[in-house]
Amino acid sequence: MIHPVAVIGGGISGAAAALRLAQGGRAPLWIAPDLQGAFKPGEHLGPAATPLLKTLGSDAMLRAEVHRHAHSTYSAWGSDVLLERNAIVHLEGPPTVLDRAAFEQALTEAAVLAGAERISQPVSKVQVCDGHWRLQVGSQSLDAGFLIDATGRKALIGSKYATRFQADKLCCQYALFDRPDRSPLRPVTLIESVPNGWWYLSVLADQRVVVNFYTDADLPGFDPAEFEAHVFQTNAIAAFLSDNALQIATPATRLTTNSSWIAPAIGAGWAAIGDASAAFDPLSSHGMTTALWSAIEVSDAYVAQDRKRMQAYADSVSKGVHDYLRARERVYAQEARWCESPFWARRLKSIDDLGPPIASQASERDPECLT
Repeated sequence: MIHPVAVIGGGISGAAAALRLAQGGRAPLWIAPDLQGAFKPGEHLGPAATPLLKTLGSDAMLRAEVHRHAHSTYSAWGSDVLLERNAIVHLEGPPTVLDRAAFEQALTEAAVLAGAERISQPVSKVQVCDGHWRLQVGSQSLDAGFLIDATGRKALIGSKYATRFQADKLCCQYALFDRPDRSPLRPVTLIESVPNGWWYLSVLADQRVVVNFYTDADLPGFDPAEFEAHVFQTNAIAAFLSDNALQIATPATRLTTNSSWIAPAIGAGWAAIGDASAAFDPLSSHGMTTALWSAIEVSDAYVAQDRKRMQAYADSVSKGVHDYLRARERVYAQEARWCESPFWARRLKSIDDLGPPIASQASERDPECLT
């Protein structure tokens, strides 16, 4: 049996694509490991995501008590002074601080209820076989005519059949902080730049606090056991943690958060969505919105068997990457206190002066598009 379409990968993009395809009468084979309950950083959902969730019929998910509105963000960027950015400027409403795991689980349940056939195992091998795709999933060999790659920055399909670019080496260390009584905290988000990177803090709806540190993977970091000591060397973030008697509650964990993308974002018989197509610096808060948008665009193009729409999606990804890189350059240029620090010196250079991004050239041939 050849499944007409398969979605590989979970997360927001995978779940949204599986849901949208099922809503369009093309219930997919959806292959995604089960990570239910695991904490996932990246919880700031911009207001532009609300109409996308309405398109999926899932905007009510944001009203769950496990999420909260993010009315105010304070940042010490370019100076020691904390400046407020209020959500009142957003006509679509305030951003949302998500319980990311709960949000993804709700999308997953909606996709399965709509008819997506989910297999909770990873794909170990992908190959072309007689004009279609053959996937090794556990002990099973499964066939599909069209693949949607939702495998995040590793881009299981896209990296093999297109060129992948990387603009920086940004990585993140994060940990959760807590206090025993879980008494209400002021619901804030804080951003603070330091000589070797920048820190992020956000209060979750359950009163836990997530703290992230961002720097480049090739620069000197610190041992995870020293995470708490380093965060208390900040100013605004350390003051918030101290004033509220918050202590580290989980081991510090590291993950990749670089700016990377593939070109093109579609190929013969496949399309990449979410971070697999273009992954942005978390400072932009674009990741989850882009995941929803790309999942809807590719799914609708596939349902309609519309090649022009699929190409328009790829063109939009390319333009979005270009616009993002320019915006990233402007935002990082606002912090000029540490021009001699390698982290900031790299970001004070114009994109045009950085030379060609890191790239890996694909060479293998794949099946026909929109079969």
